[in-house]
Amino acid sequence: MKIKTFYRFLPILLGLVVFGYFYLYKLVYLGNKRFKENSINERIIDSNNWPKRSTFYYLKGGLSIELSVLDSLHLKIGDSISKEANTTEFNVYRKNNKDKY
Repeated sequence: MKIKTFYRFLPILLGLVVFGYFYLYKLVYLGNKRFKENSINERIIDSNNWPKRSTFYYLKGGLSIELSVLDSLHLKIGDSISKEANTTEFNVYRKNNKDKY
């Protein structure tokens, strides 16, 4: 009797494992790889912090930067991001009073 109940939940468990694998692979691995390989010279156009643990900053080209609450970097909409290809380090430029970066 116990084996029949196990087989009943096996497709659900298998579906969750497959969904989790592809979800993490597409979002985490491919997103980080795309960010690392491209050179960036764009502005931040939007932000979203609905999880309340991290803030997502969206760039014009479709890429995003995720910062956790513990990070000391505070970005704003309109800041310019510059990054060389094949690195993960980026520079942030903010406009001053005279509208120059």
